[in-house]
Amino acid sequence: MASARDLQAKAKKLLATWKKQLDGGLLKKDESSPVTHLCMTILMRNGSARAAQAALSELRKRFADWNEIRVSPIAEVEEVLEKADLPNARAKAFALRRFLRDLFSKYTKTNLNFDKIEIPEAPVVVAPKDGSTAAADDDEGDDDEPVSRESGLPPHPSVPGYVDGDKIMGDPIPLDPKLITEKNGIHVAAIAYDDCERGPFAALWKLALFYGLVEPELDAQAALGRLRQVIPEKEPAAFAFYGMLHAREDWAEITRKADALREKYGSVDKEEAELEDEAEGKKARARK
Repeated sequence: MASARDLQAKAKKLLATWKKQLDGGLLKKDESSPVTHLCMTILMRNGSARAAQAALSELRKRFADWNEIRVSPIAEVEEVLEKADLPNARAKAFALRRFLRDLFSKYTKTNLNFDKIEIPEAPVVVAPKDGSTAAADDDEGDDDEPVSRESGLPPHPSVPGYVDGDKIMGDPIPLDPKLITEKNGIHVAAIAYDDCERGPFAALWKLALFYGLVEPELDAQAALGRLRQVIPEKEPAAFAFYGMLHAREDWAEITRKADALREKYGSVDKEEAELEDEAEGKKARARK
């Protein structure tokens, strides 16, 4: 195995290549949010990218966004995934909801829509014509004389505390562009390094095996520690984000090679629900 310094240089070069390819390719036409790309790794797990895309389409039809999936019963999500003929539908529904709940707890500013939030165009400010006076400040010339309704105040209900719902829904206040940019950010991809049993890291692990960034004899926890040592120190989220997208484009070949490398050491990829079932089985046997 190459030295840590050589692997760091290799990982940095790979990231630069992925950025160049994806920024000019997939990301140029794909408006999916970073959270959607993360969830795709869960849907692709132990399956194909095509099947995962079909499942994503069904989820889009049934649910308003990822936040609705986060708060929905697992059985309801499972039903949609089964309709799309996705393998291990129950395990994936379980993993999706757990992942989304953890993501929601960790990041206060993220976009849980299926697609990126569009940044609205800046409002056009009309400059005053030559010779015209600027609008007076609201506080200027303020007096205490009441304004009558006949003088031009709009009609309003007499019920105290009334909120004009039609106006709120029909004329919503747009989010600040800086906040939208932050919510659309790829910083959320750093969650891939939080748990070696989740789909996002499982995809990165296969990618790392494919490119020789981690030794095949390492188990998931050790592979996570090794990968943390070699990824670009200042761009861990970017490496995870672009790496997962790159893996998705050649998922079948990357999975085939990664699984072959891990064959004599154990499975590279078990669903979270399977791992929990195994743990429960061990506890049950220990109680007997």
